[in-house]
Amino acid sequence: MAKKPTTVLGRAAAVLGSYWLALAMLVNLFLLTWLGTLDQVNKGIYRVQQEYFESWWVVTEAPIWPDVEIPLVLLGGMPTMSLLTIGLVFGGLVRIRKTRRTVGVIIAHVGIAVMMLGGIVEFEQKQYGNLVLREGQRGSSYSDYEDREIVVWNTASEVGVEETIIPERDFDDLDGERRRTFTSDALPFDIVLSHYMHNAFPERAVGVGVPTAPVIESLYLKKLARLDSPEAERRGVYVKVLKDGGTSMDSSFLLGTERKPFVFEAGGQTWAMMLRKEAYDLPFDIRMVDFVKDDHPGMSMARSYSSDVVRIDREGGETPVHIRMNEPMRSDGYIVYQSGYGPQDASGQLIGTPEETYSVFAISNNPSDRIPWIAVTIIAAGLVWTFVDRLIVFLAKQGRRREMVRKAGGASKSDMGAAA
Repeated sequence: MAKKPTTVLGRAAAVLGSYWLALAMLVNLFLLTWLGTLDQVNKGIYRVQQEYFESWWVVTEAPIWPDVEIPLVLLGGMPTMSLLTIGLVFGGLVRIRKTRRTVGVIIAHVGIAVMMLGGIVEFEQKQYGNLVLREGQRGSSYSDYEDREIVVWNTASEVGVEETIIPERDFDDLDGERRRTFTSDALPFDIVLSHYMHNAFPERAVGVGVPTAPVIESLYLKKLARLDSPEAERRGVYVKVLKDGGTSMDSSFLLGTERKPFVFEAGGQTWAMMLRKEAYDLPFDIRMVDFVKDDHPGMSMARSYSSDVVRIDREGGETPVHIRMNEPMRSDGYIVYQSGYGPQDASGQLIGTPEETYSVFAISNNPSDRIPWIAVTIIAAGLVWTFVDRLIVFLAKQGRRREMVRKAGGASKSDMGAAA
């Protein structure tokens, strides 16, 4: 019988590595998955991912009967997986008895811990976005699916434009009248942001009663309900540029779907500012060569579509690459998938001229991309070790049993011979 721990650390390790805590976290994870799946109908997969699996706690309702729901407060995905990982380490690695029979189990637990570690790395370091290219175009960066940023630059620069960037995380809490001032040594002015909206639309202030946001040149940003897909939302924010020590200013609002920047004068130069999807630089360039779409016979539905591209290294080397739906390009830690095409109609048929055809590439930079393969290999090694060990033990027992039967049979024959 195992001795009960007497120290505080020992008791804490016993609790963290207990089966009861692991069972409670598994039940909590099941409820998160079940309720999150049901909630996707109303909120969409991106919002559910944020509220259920990227949060510390979840306040929701569980249906137990038609038209009957009970309120629930659950641990979010982050603490649930963290406690499961800690329990795995203490229960499956630290407190487990270290014998030959448990070697395979320990190896398998190491593999599971590596897989969970890969999930943490992916959550913290992953970058997902897309790149749209027409034939002949060349791209060196890609845009994030969800995150936005404000970029400021001097329009007089023709080459090597230096951008000053304010990431969305620095102003996404500026709802309503809340405001924040941003300064930079590279800018001869200060920037004041306020009235940030995840989804907005410019509307004329004539005949609408009291506008819900400041009016600029007879327009104001009307706050709209959030969409299921953050990628399709039109982010908006109000901006004031304080110049000449704050004695003068220019005001406007930035809309994420607006391609024309907000242009103003400051320090005797012309500056531009816009709200865009956060951009990430690639360590190589991609030049689009040709797009190919293969339809099902007699249908406009795509059976496959692919792109011929050229990967251009920073040193100038060029490598032709064929990217298909399920055959991405991997280079320098980046994965480039063929995720779409356009312009197309509702049936998926290409429309417009060949010059207007474009490819949509989904690009991910995930440092833990190979970790699942490593983890599965470790787990498989642990399972094989356990199987082989059990097989050896079984065969040894069978050999001893046959030896005992053989000896017992020989003894019986000797007794019979003596009796005769």
